[in-house]
Amino acid sequence: MGSKKIAFTTVHSPDHHLEGHPENANRFKHFRHLEDLPTSAEILEITPQPADEGSILKIHPAQYLEALKQAAQMGPGFVDYGDTYVTPASYEAAFMAVGGVLEVLDAILDGRAVAGYALVRPPGHHTTHTKAMGFCLLNNIAVAARVAQAHGHSKILIIDFDVHHGNGTQKIFEEDPTVFYISTHQSGIFPGTGYLQETGIGEGKGTLANFPLPARAGDKALFSIFDRIITPLSYRYQPDFIMVSAGFDAHWTDPLASLQLTTYGYYQLAQILTTLANSLCEGRLLFVQEGGYDPNTLYDCVGSVLCALAGDSPPINDQGSPPYSETSIEHLLDQALSIHGI
Repeated sequence: MGSKKIAFTTVHSPDHHLEGHPENANRFKHFRHLEDLPTSAEILEITPQPADEGSILKIHPAQYLEALKQAAQMGPGFVDYGDTYVTPASYEAAFMAVGGVLEVLDAILDGRAVAGYALVRPPGHHTTHTKAMGFCLLNNIAVAARVAQAHGHSKILIIDFDVHHGNGTQKIFEEDPTVFYISTHQSGIFPGTGYLQETGIGEGKGTLANFPLPARAGDKALFSIFDRIITPLSYRYQPDFIMVSAGFDAHWTDPLASLQLTTYGYYQLAQILTTLANSLCEGRLLFVQEGGYDPNTLYDCVGSVLCALAGDSPPINDQGSPPYSETSIEHLLDQALSIHGI
């Protein structure tokens, strides 16, 4: 493997674009500067390829794919009652986004890299088996989980720190004990799901954990959850692979929500996740892009994660500090400890 250890790909999807929509191609406009990061020598650049239909069928039925294809062909338009749009290029873009994730996954599986980052759009974690929503068309990380399982990694831990709850990922796996889904998200915003009391259904009982955070919670809150609850849950589960739905819309500058994470906080979070992966699954760790709607912040946060994965110092952050004092989550922590028996 040599000195290369972080597989990285970008799927820009320039023609999956709706001007004025928060999830548009301008989100990724700064990523031509990745070579300026101190960790660039540790990056193994991966050329994305479209996903094969067989991999996607592990999650999404053929009828859904056909309906999505037809909707895209008739685009531009919307595929839900909200603001999930398609253009004539969106079907191919969705396959390319999944494919980029799977190419990075392959680099980890075959030993070319120990960890990876798939910077792809459209995002995926709101999509259920059969329904596009929340700017998402195919559930990229869910497909990756099934492909990893097909390669012998039977227990997958998905940690989702996007500011919005990944209702699609939860719906797909909430009855499945082979995938443990954990989400931290802001309460009371789209999609209005992800309750603290939920722990899974049927055979999946005990492999679901939600941590809905109040507005203005930030780094301190997230670190407390990881230290006191998510880390113990991860050790209890003993995953073969850790995957991360990496949304940076919980950053204090993001226009769509009101949490107060910082760029350095994401760097520290990536360090925690790296330590977990090294301890539990020989370092196997895959980040998959979800939200993050300020292009400058998105670039800084992805760069910080890459630096943490490489063991480098974080890049310089000129954004300053969040404007408000952080909200306490002690009551939430106490409830969560009781619910999960920690």
